[in-house]
This record gives sequence, structure tokens and C-alpha cells, in this order.
Amino acid sequence: MRANHRKQEDQLFVVRQLRPSEKPLFRDHLLRLDRESRTDRFNGGTKDEFLISYADRSFSDGTSVIGVVEEGQVIGAAELHEKPDPDEPTAEIAFSVEREWQHRGLGGLLFKRLIQTAVGLGYRRLRVTTHANNAAMKALAKRFGAKLTFEFGETVGLIELDDPELFSLPVQQPESNLDYREAN
Repeated sequence: MRANHRKQEDQLFVVRQLRPSEKPLFRDHLLRLDRESRTDRFNGGTKDEFLISYADRSFSDGTSVIGVVEEGQVIGAAELHEKPDPDEPTAEIAFSVEREWQHRGLGGLLFKRLIQTAVGLGYRRLRVTTHANNAAMKALAKRFGAKLTFEFGETVGLIELDDPELFSLPVQQPESNLDYREAN
């Protein structure tokens, strides 16, 4: 079953949680990011060696990675990194979309799935950090309710998941013909 999908420009995008065995797909996605996209994602330039190590760490430290999968390749990703906070369960979130796939609504699809995942894991707050010139990320964060501030040269967005039911997936009870009765 597909977690999320959306047809745009005659293209079907599948948005889903990546399995640990798909770490190479995430790594290859990061390596395909152009210089500007790497700067947008990591708030600065990054070398290939860093990206390879980063992908390894992401799948070994419990990060949830959601991908847009197209023809067996990850073309966009959203990450959910736990930030221990004694008051409110908080996660740091991050997004990356390859240049040729940008401005097609993939960020919004990833954000929706990421919020569902965060709510399912019990997070109450999401935090996003980006450089001051990343207009696309700031607009996307605001669209999903982020309160933006400027701290130490970066834009920081905070999303309060005050009403998890707003973001939860509906649950259907399976129909059953079984009659459960206590045995005497």
C-alpha cells in the first residue's frame, strides 16, 4: 500500500518511509544535489565524503527518512531527527529535493507525510533551521504553521503540533464476522 501519492504533470509521486536497506538510495539522492541545493539543505557547502557519512549516520541513529521515490530513485527526502527536550518531545526536520524536481509540490507532499510520521511517533513540536536566503523553505514552513524567528544568522521555524488529531490519519476498523465471546 502506498503511503501518499499525487499525480502532477502526468507524474505519479510515491512518498513513503525509507527502509534501512534503502540507505544507498538516500545517499545517492544527497550526492545528486547541486551546490545550491546542498547549501539550502545543510546551510552551507558540503563535500561528497560528508554526505556519505551523513547518510550512514542518519540510518544508524534512528532518524526517520521519508522519500519521494520515482522509478527506483529517491528524488526528494524529508528527515525527522529527535532533539531530546525534557518539556516537549521535539524533532528537528530537514528537506531536500533535487533541482530538476523542485517547484512541483514535492516539498508539500514530504511535509504532510513528515507531520503524520511525527505525530505517530508522539512528537509535539517540530523545529526547522535554514539560512536566511532560503525563501522556498521559509515559505513551506510557514504554510505548515511554523512561527519563524531569526537566530544567530539563521531562520528558525517552530511548529507546535498542539492538536495531533488535525494531522492524524483516519483509522478504519476491519470488518469482522467473528463473534468474540468469553469462554465459560
